[in-house]
Amino acid sequence: MKLILESWRQFINEAEEPSPQIITVDFDDTLKMTDSETANGPVIQELIKLKNAGATIYIVTSRWNNAENRIELREFLDELKKEPYNLTIDAFYLTSGDDKWYTLSGMKEILPHGAVSDMHFDDDNHEFRELKSNIEKFPEDKRNIKLMKVDTEGNFSEWKEDLNEAAPPGKEAMVKALKKELCDGADDCPEAFKVAWSKHNQS
Repeated sequence: MKLILESWRQFINEAEEPSPQIITVDFDDTLKMTDSETANGPVIQELIKLKNAGATIYIVTSRWNNAENRIELREFLDELKKEPYNLTIDAFYLTSGDDKWYTLSGMKEILPHGAVSDMHFDDDNHEFRELKSNIEKFPEDKRNIKLMKVDTEGNFSEWKEDLNEAAPPGKEAMVKALKKELCDGADDCPEAFKVAWSKHNQS
């Protein structure tokens, strides 16, 4: 009986949650995997579902806005339109190194009609951090943007700031040491936070 009630609650919650209408997606290591030079199947399959549900999809990449990059993106999008994907991306935007939140929030009015992203796919924690720190600059009804983190295998899951970016209470020194050990001291080191949280939860 408990399982039935939990399933019913999940069904009700999913039914009440509106489908995202504006989807933005990074290009490198999100839509296209750099190492293999191939399309990222898991993300593309999800985009196909969202597109079939009526969403508009834009690529927003921090690549420089030059002829070479525009040609590469157009050629890639032409391939997506064919079998086996049959996916049409509505447009693409290159930020030339600027953080993406400015485009996703509608402040720059780059996306058509001042569109604001409801869901963003990316492999870069820096982009998520900057977006979260500027979330108050989004329209009030768009501040619950869903952030989808893509891993090195091309799979994705919802990005959770508390696990990826915050140290457990009193474990800041541990996280700093783990960053040095696991990521050569790089600030963008989700593995350090995961290990710290794991140890914290065991204590």
